[in-house]
Amino acid sequence: LRATKTQKTTRTRTPHKKRPLTSLTPHTSTLMDHEMDDEDWGSPVSHMIAGAIAGTTEHCGMFPIDTIKTHIQAYQLRPLGAVTGSAGGAVVQGSTIWGVFRSITSQRGVKGLFRGLSAMITGAAPAHAVYFAVYEMSKQQFGGNQQGHHPVATFGAGVLATVASDAVLTPMDSVKQKMQLGVRSYSGLIDCVRHTYRSHGLLKGFYSAYTTTLFMNVPYSGTYFASYEFFKKILHPDDSDPDVKESPLNYCLAGGGAGVVSAAFTNPLDVAKTRLQTQSDLDIKYHGMVQTLRTIWKEEGFSGLLSGIRPRMLFHSTAAAICWFTYEQMKKILA
Repeated sequence: LRATKTQKTTRTRTPHKKRPLTSLTPHTSTLMDHEMDDEDWGSPVSHMIAGAIAGTTEHCGMFPIDTIKTHIQAYQLRPLGAVTGSAGGAVVQGSTIWGVFRSITSQRGVKGLFRGLSAMITGAAPAHAVYFAVYEMSKQQFGGNQQGHHPVATFGAGVLATVASDAVLTPMDSVKQKMQLGVRSYSGLIDCVRHTYRSHGLLKGFYSAYTTTLFMNVPYSGTYFASYEFFKKILHPDDSDPDVKESPLNYCLAGGGAGVVSAAFTNPLDVAKTRLQTQSDLDIKYHGMVQTLRTIWKEEGFSGLLSGIRPRMLFHSTAAAICWFTYEQMKKILA
């Protein structure tokens, strides 16, 4: 009995040895990886703040290119001076970036390139806050934050983000394009909103192109996010190594590449959306997305569907580079 008690005492006093990290079971290692992913993922609030800042920075910096693109798409293949604004002057028209730029600045000055900026800022900040918050949450749920490339997960997350954010952005995007074209002499954002609501109501005045916008932005955002994650993993293949930090240049290159691919792929739908949103200030001839695409194809051919593709690709590639750089940097700061 005395010998047995001695052995028990010796066992209890034996110091416990810590297992080395290499002896962790695969299950424990997997749990640690998931905890690290959750820490890197961040909070929805940080995603909303970072997204709002990134979206506002993107649209403010690239707004003149967006104005030029809107003019090219709205008036493509119409004779110059065929449409006049309420002030009596010919509406700015043209088929090239430089031609439209000279026409706008000669008639309205440099400030003409920034008409409608207030509407875009009003809509861009909350829309991008929703956009990135929904994307990050959906990507996490779909398994897009795990090791490797997951294009289906990022595509699906991008689709859900688009449906949510477009409900916020579409009304202000419609107002923005009306102010960009300047067919009517609006005194400002409130005047444009008031006139649109009195003339066409809520749904017809602000959401006439919502279905077309979704039809365009669902494949755009799916392609956009999947391409971004693809390019980012190509540029930074060692994302599993925490000691290897990703260069901010990779965010710009990956975002720019994703912007080019997705913008070119969905340009015909963007032309249809622009015609639907701006026709209330022009002549009413388009009724729905399918009818608009058929009319453009019948009257203008393939060139009509590709109108504005160069400034659109330039806008989205540069804007995406700015947006992703700002978003990823802000997300790190807020984390």
